[in-house]
Amino acid sequence: VAATTMLRRLLSGDLPNPGRLEELKREAQGILTPDVFDGSRFEFNKQLTQKFALNHSIQMGSSVMPPSYEFGANVGDDHVLLASRIDPAGRLTGRVHAQLTDALTAKMHAQVAPQSAQTPSSLKLDLDYKGNSFMAGVTYMGNGLIAANYMQSLTPSLSVGGEGFHHIHKHINGGGIAARYTMGTKGESVATAKAGSFGNVELSYQRKVSDKVGLATELQYFHGQACTFGLGYEFRLRQATFKGLIQSDTSCLATLEERVSPGVALLLSAQLNHKRKDYKFGVGLSIGGP
Repeated sequence: VAATTMLRRLLSGDLPNPGRLEELKREAQGILTPDVFDGSRFEFNKQLTQKFALNHSIQMGSSVMPPSYEFGANVGDDHVLLASRIDPAGRLTGRVHAQLTDALTAKMHAQVAPQSAQTPSSLKLDLDYKGNSFMAGVTYMGNGLIAANYMQSLTPSLSVGGEGFHHIHKHINGGGIAARYTMGTKGESVATAKAGSFGNVELSYQRKVSDKVGLATELQYFHGQACTFGLGYEFRLRQATFKGLIQSDTSCLATLEERVSPGVALLLSAQLNHKRKDYKFGVGLSIGGP
């Protein structure tokens, strides 16, 4: 009976879209990746027209990076977004997001750097097709990597998928399988699992305790190499957002974004590792953001 019901839902399309496999643990990732930095950071964003915006970013006083400045420009409408950033060293980063049809989306991310720069040039192309209850996509990377992925909803709560890749120059093949399970009447909890052909396993769990509190945890296992674990939390207050992360290597990370007034936010960041005696702190200001 259960198999018949599942087949009927698959054929009728009466199932939610599971999203891209690359975004399998998107809810947990939003909590487990706080925007940490050290030193001072200043960001200024200016919306010139409804479709055109400029932004400036300055970072100084970092213990691991030299002072930097980036200038960016964004142009977009409901169908196409063009975004770019460039720094004084000549490193140019560009991103294109094009909604070709209601179901078909094309994306490009490229970075061009001068020969003297330490960061190499790169290119990534994505083409995604969104069905009623599935998501399929192909990816090409400039170093010769070709990949394909697919996610399918089996029930309103469960979706499964897989991916495969081939490296043209190195003749390396690989792949993986993934599963995503949503719990709660409003999807308050999400558990994900992913296993790769090289022995890597990723597990994550996210729990929305309330509208203001979220928790997430993640475990990553690399066969014969390492196993890492992280626990993250997020508090959304009326005027502030606080995120924290505790990792298995004894690192503690925390960020605070305080909205001082409309369009103005104060940023505080801290990274601590007592075992390595490594301490980093940052303070920033963002003007003109959302």
